[in-house]
Amino acid sequence: MPASNQGWPEEFGFQIGGNGPSYILTVEEGSSAHLSGLQPGDQVLEIEGQNVSSLSAQEVIALAQSQRNIPPSIGVVSRIHTYTAINSVLSITIFTICCLHFLACLQMDIIPGPDGRFGFTIVGDCPLLVEDCSTCSPAGRSGLRAGDYVMEVNGIPVKHHEMAAALIKASQGRTLRLGVLCTEKLFAVLKQFAAERKVDWLASALPDILTTEEQQQLISNIRYP
Repeated sequence: MPASNQGWPEEFGFQIGGNGPSYILTVEEGSSAHLSGLQPGDQVLEIEGQNVSSLSAQEVIALAQSQRNIPPSIGVVSRIHTYTAINSVLSITIFTICCLHFLACLQMDIIPGPDGRFGFTIVGDCPLLVEDCSTCSPAGRSGLRAGDYVMEVNGIPVKHHEMAAALIKASQGRTLRLGVLCTEKLFAVLKQFAAERKVDWLASALPDILTTEEQQQLISNIRYP
């Protein structure tokens, strides 16, 4: 156990990132952080009982390093199993995407290029959309395409851009695993749902997922009298 908090959090076996809120990015297996139950993706809420939910990672680190207790107590909330909807439409959308995730999600292992990067960009929230991905990039060679939806980063479900970007950045130089909804497979699943008339309510959520004119033509296929 370190003799002071000056090396917090790395000397205690984990890293944090984010501009407010802050998230656990990595946890070293066998470390005190790992043994205490911290997991990548957890959101940092408190340090020694003080609310830090709006602080950046650097502010959280400065506060933790100034505490007398070694290590300082940390309060987190798991983002692995928590999906909070701010309204009913968003709730349906998230539930829809989660259902489709189990049916059409692919796991991709992306080996970084010589510069440590993966060669793609993401935009948006709920869901996260791959905006650009060259077929010649490490991500492109692994099968990622512009228009795909990123559902997981290194096994952690993600719905907010900031958290996903922080997890991807923490993986630079190492193999990155993405859980991806491929557009072509997604549409095939939607058509299957429509044909079987199993999810008529799904139509109310699709405008939030299918944003282009061509994609929205699918909506008419699942509306039944």
